[in-house]
Amino acid sequence: MNTFGNKFRVSIFGESHGERIGVTVDGVLPGIPLGVEDFTQDLARRKAGALGTTPRLEADEPEIVSGVYEGHTTGAPLTILFKNENTRSEDYEQFRKHPRPGHADFTANLKYGGFNDPRGGGHFSGRITLGVVAAGVIAKKMLYFAKFHAQLVAVGGIQDAAQWPEALKAAQAEGDSLGGVVECTVEGLPIGLGEPFWNSVESQMAHAIFLAMALPPRP
Repeated sequence: MNTFGNKFRVSIFGESHGERIGVTVDGVLPGIPLGVEDFTQDLARRKAGALGTTPRLEADEPEIVSGVYEGHTTGAPLTILFKNENTRSEDYEQFRKHPRPGHADFTANLKYGGFNDPRGGGHFSGRITLGVVAAGVIAKKMLYFAKFHAQLVAVGGIQDAAQWPEALKAAQAEGDSLGGVVECTVEGLPIGLGEPFWNSVESQMAHAIFLAMALPPRP
C-alpha cells in the first residue's frame, strides 16, 4: 500500500536511488501558513550523520510543487519532492542473487517479477520515510487546536539520555540495534473521534505504526 488515510490521505512514491522521492497529501486544510522552513527541524531529526545511523548523507531539501500559494495551503493536493544525490547503486547488484536477510530484496523481486528497482532497496527503502516525516509536519500544522507533545523516553531500556551514546556504540560494535519507546500526549481533542471497531482512533494509529515498523533500516 502506498496510500494511507481517509480524510487525510498520504501517498508516498519514488525509489531510494531514483531521481526523486516524495509525498502527496490530500485533505490538507486551506489557509495554513506553510513554507520550506517549517520542515527543517523534523527533517533534521531524521537526517543521517548521528551515531548509529546510515553513512549516506543527503541534503533532504523539500521542494513544494503543489498545494501552496503565497505561503499558505490551498486545500488542493500538496506534493513535496526530495532529490536523491548520494547514491552508490553498484553496491546493490549482488543482492539480485544474494538477497539480504531482513530486507525486502527477495520478496520484492518475486512480487514484481524481477521488475522492481533493487538499488538501495528501491521503493522498500527506509529512505522513503522522508515523505512520511514531511506529511507529519503538515499534520502537526493542522492540529492547531491541540497541544501535541512527543518525546523519546527510553532507548534500549535506558531512560538516562546521557547513557544512550555508550549503549549505541556497544550495539554498533556488535552489529546490533536498539529499540526505543516514544510517548505522545494530546490534549484538547474533541470527543467521539474515530469509528467503532475497525476504524477506531487506536486501530488507525496501530495500522500506521505497524506499517512504519515493517520498513527495513534506511540504507
